[in-house]
Amino acid sequence: MRVIDMKIGQEGVIQRVQAPEPIKSRLYAMGVAKGNRLRLLDHTLKKQTWEVEVEGTRIALRKEEAQGIEVEP
Repeated sequence: MRVIDMKIGQEGVIQRVQAPEPIKSRLYAMGVAKGNRLRLLDHTLKKQTWEVEVEGTRIALRKEEAQGIEVEP
């Protein structure tokens, strides 16, 4: 399942991160990497931005970033 498919409060383990290189490096620097736990905290009404927590760090993701992160519940 991708981050955009998760429900608020749902948790999972990151299985894969697909993104163009500058974005992928930025996500890795913030802890978005395979094996880390991710929890969906909130999203905007139009689902353009997702707020997640990864290893204690809160991160806001744009739609294109959230689509590329696959998690396993």
